[in-house]
Amino acid sequence: MMKKFSICYSLLVTGLLLTFTQCQQNATKQGEEPESLRAKQAESMMDGDTTLVAVLEIDSVVRLSDSLPIVFKVYNPTKDTLRFTQYHTPFEGFISNFLTITNTQGTEVPYLGAMAKRVMPPPAESYCTVAPSTSDSVRFSIMKGYGITQPGTYTIQYNAGNVSGMANGEPVIVRVVE
Repeated sequence: MMKKFSICYSLLVTGLLLTFTQCQQNATKQGEEPESLRAKQAESMMDGDTTLVAVLEIDSVVRLSDSLPIVFKVYNPTKDTLRFTQYHTPFEGFISNFLTITNTQGTEVPYLGAMAKRVMPPPAESYCTVAPSTSDSVRFSIMKGYGITQPGTYTIQYNAGNVSGMANGEPVIVRVVE
């Protein structure tokens, strides 16, 4: 009985090893090494990127009395001229909630501005163009549309890329002091 178990166990282990080896050989035959494949995918994504990117710029420390000035940039990393609609961006002013601002506890700062309804699809005059490897920007005060009333550390993220036609970009962190 022990001998049968030993033989069955040996056959099972051998079968698993052969299967694993065959899968590894197939993967190598069908494609390239994983590292070079990842490098090519990353290169391909950069070359084929067709999306504008929202970039927020703010000083790392801002006084509460300074109205929290911020720069909203629309960057075009591609080789083509691209366009975006001003809808849900600071280019049209505070008539939509286009930022998500949270404190260190994860509580969202309330949006205080207007919420406008717009014609869909956006009319041609609502679009802006951005040349290859350039950006367009607008400076505005966060306090005109968001209720930051306390000192603290806040994370700010553009959130309306699905409407404007650009990637949301990376969040920025600002420490607000008295």
